[in-house]
Amino acid sequence: MSKDDATWLNVAYVVFLLVTAFVAYRALEMVGIQTGWIERFEWFNYAATGLSAAVGLGVTLGLRSSADRNEYFLSSITELRKVSWPTWPDTKRMTIVVCVVVGIFAVIVGIFDLVWAKALRLLIA
Repeated sequence: MSKDDATWLNVAYVVFLLVTAFVAYRALEMVGIQTGWIERFEWFNYAATGLSAAVGLGVTLGLRSSADRNEYFLSSITELRKVSWPTWPDTKRMTIVVCVVVGIFAVIVGIFDLVWAKALRLLIA
């Protein structure tokens, strides 16, 4: 594990903290709207911000506290560095292939749906 991997892991922890705090804030904001606490208590937004920051920090520190988990994440980063990623032209070509195949199957399923709908209409009528 290089120092660069540890740096990327710390960046991932910070992003996780921010996302967790944001989701907690939005959840608390929704609770405040549903219960009417935002209008009743002017301090509610400050409390929601503080509580969401505490939740984000607590969850992130809890995630980071295990040495085994940190080692697992670092080894995952190392393994991801070994992956041979496709080039941009290969990615575009494979995306086009997937879109064409999905389109073909959508047409086939649509035809089957029309046939079954007609058959059931005849059977029921």
